[in-house]
Amino acid sequence: MTLQKYISNPTGKGSAYVANRAAIKGGLNMTFIKLLRNYRKQFYAMPFVYGNGDLLFYVKVPSEKYDINKISYDVCFLFKYEKEVERKNRQIFMYSNSPSFIFTYCYTYNVHGFLIDKLKSKLPNLALTKAPDIRNPIQSLGYEKSTYIAARYLLDGNCLTDAYINRYGKTMTPQLESSTFSKIADPELLVAIYQHAEYKARKNHRTVLTANERSKRDKQASDYVQQQKANKPKEGFIVHKSPRSIITARKAQKAFNNAKTPMKPIKPRKV
Repeated sequence: MTLQKYISNPTGKGSAYVANRAAIKGGLNMTFIKLLRNYRKQFYAMPFVYGNGDLLFYVKVPSEKYDINKISYDVCFLFKYEKEVERKNRQIFMYSNSPSFIFTYCYTYNVHGFLIDKLKSKLPNLALTKAPDIRNPIQSLGYEKSTYIAARYLLDGNCLTDAYINRYGKTMTPQLESSTFSKIADPELLVAIYQHAEYKARKNHRTVLTANERSKRDKQASDYVQQQKANKPKEGFIVHKSPRSIITARKAQKAFNNAKTPMKPIKPRKV
């Protein structure tokens, strides 16, 4: 798997999934544009370079309902070093704490060996060992929202260039790696915060929380927001010279419009 292949078609050439791919990508691209338009300042992409040349990108992707829940998903791509090969065409491994990644694709990506080994401990054991018979019964390597958007952010924003990496990159050490990975939020915590935000936003929610449970979840949400603020790059770096790509909603919209070409009709199969 490479980042370019993941954007183009993660299921592989000739897959039956191809019939729906254009529609799915179209919807995800529109979501990407919407997020850039509304929450561009919540995105950032931090590059870390290992001693052996491997490259880790830590990307923050805001939730579609960021205004309600203040959640940003942690997405990581590990690019294996390959001399003379463009970064977008190098072998990658990935991670996301987005619930849709964990409960739909985590098992399948683990089976195929596409997960970042050092981040598996951040994932629920059940997600790694139990096949998603309901959410992904055919175990497709399809598009997942947070990882697709993070990949688009890196590619369309020229984050994989030498200029970007030289400007924002840090040399990865064991201490820095441990510190960076510790900042990745627990997936189950994000689910609890998301559900609580939905509960507070909908007065007709069927679930009635006790006073103690409501207080506990309010504190979880507050602690998470404070932690995210503390984890952001230092003031001045994030605001004025932030590790942000050049991509904007307008640029993304223009690029997607220019890329559209008439689709060839699919011939019916002979039976």
